[in-house]
Amino acid sequence: MLDKQGYHDYLLKKKCNEKLLRERLWFFDELIKTVEHNGITSIAIITADVLTEFLKTWNVSGAIVHYRNASRFLIDYAKYIDQEAPNLKPLAAVINGYFLCGYEQAAKEAAARRKNDILPIPEGVQADPKHLGVLSNEEFTAAFRQLQQIITDIYEDIEKDPFAWGYPDYETTDGYYNRVVDILFAFIFNGICHDGAVTVDAKAFFNDKRVKRHKKVELMVAGFENRGFFFEGYGKKSESFRASYPGNPNVITALHAYVSEIDDTKPDWAWGKPLHSFSYRYIEDPAAQKYERVFHAEMDYASDKLREIQEWLHAEAKKYGFAIDPKEHMEKGCILYKKGSKRFLLVRQGERKPDAGHFDPHETKIGTKVSFIHAFEKSPDKMRALVDRFPRVFNLGDRGTCCKGGSPHMFKAGGGESSEKRCTFRMLFTFEGVTYTRCGLNHFFFQDISFDDAKAILEMFLIENGIK
Repeated sequence: MLDKQGYHDYLLKKKCNEKLLRERLWFFDELIKTVEHNGITSIAIITADVLTEFLKTWNVSGAIVHYRNASRFLIDYAKYIDQEAPNLKPLAAVINGYFLCGYEQAAKEAAARRKNDILPIPEGVQADPKHLGVLSNEEFTAAFRQLQQIITDIYEDIEKDPFAWGYPDYETTDGYYNRVVDILFAFIFNGICHDGAVTVDAKAFFNDKRVKRHKKVELMVAGFENRGFFFEGYGKKSESFRASYPGNPNVITALHAYVSEIDDTKPDWAWGKPLHSFSYRYIEDPAAQKYERVFHAEMDYASDKLREIQEWLHAEAKKYGFAIDPKEHMEKGCILYKKGSKRFLLVRQGERKPDAGHFDPHETKIGTKVSFIHAFEKSPDKMRALVDRFPRVFNLGDRGTCCKGGSPHMFKAGGGESSEKRCTFRMLFTFEGVTYTRCGLNHFFFQDISFDDAKAILEMFLIENGIK
């Protein structure tokens, strides 16, 4: 019914390598099994639900690569139908419609997340004096508040119809949903602000990597115009064009002030959520901030529990000569305190899914990952207290192995042991006369910790790393 031989010949015609050909045909057979399992005898009965059932085997944590490959098989099979199997056109329409709905939903969810990340500027904020002059503090903060609302309204429009704004109708990564800030910021990065407007160097704008990564930029510009912006002379053949917000020119002044705080020599993914979300902390008077600007910006998104821990950790880090590096203030979702190349304890909001080698974001749970090796011998009594406090973390009932059950001494390559190289992540420690082996990637995750837990972990972290 689904013409395996025809698809096989199509793959050969495309000159697919042997590995890809086998993989695609294997997925084809799995699709046949799903169809037969549902008692389907006609392609007209294949629905989106059948495709969901086919994909659900791989749509689980840890199998994302297989899920993507299965999805790409379906997309490729639809292309084969469109080109060479007109009798199967109804199935191609179901497949294409299924993924288009998925791309649309992904865009809507991305817009909703970014909208919710915008935290309105509170009343009474004192702006950084360097941004004042022509505007009073009240005028500037009011313009910034209006800018935040404009961006919020834009995201609400995108939630309703992302494709009208040119959002991706294909598989892509999360960074490509940063279209709003990428393009708005590029106007400022490549322009000169004067009298509440920006004169943009058109060539520099269209060559900006933040703009070039996106398709259908003209739809974004049209969307901005529908939300009150005005573009005079906009076009790829122009030498320059003018961007303004006629309803309140101070909005452009506020946008320019905000973007001027961004270090555009750093990759945009390293700016962090606050900078992508118009955090007022970046235009607030530093004299009104107790901690570093980036600390306040990140902690505005934190739970009260994490904020309490981080304020304490900030003081502890300072006590031992560690500080937030303004060029690298975050690592693995945590505030990063450094002293030279040394790093302090990393703590974040997050939870670890079963067998995962990382934390995923979580609204309230707090976690940290710390490797303990030397502390077992340096301070066995204190480590015994920590082990008793977190028995599941240390799991001393299992002496352990490395390389997924293989030799703890050697790196396994191609299914066999190698005498050439030890596993980079193998860790050994001895405690109370017993030697234990651990994989550094998958051990020492402390989950759902309390403030007192964090204190106990830090005490041993200092001993482990010889920090005095």
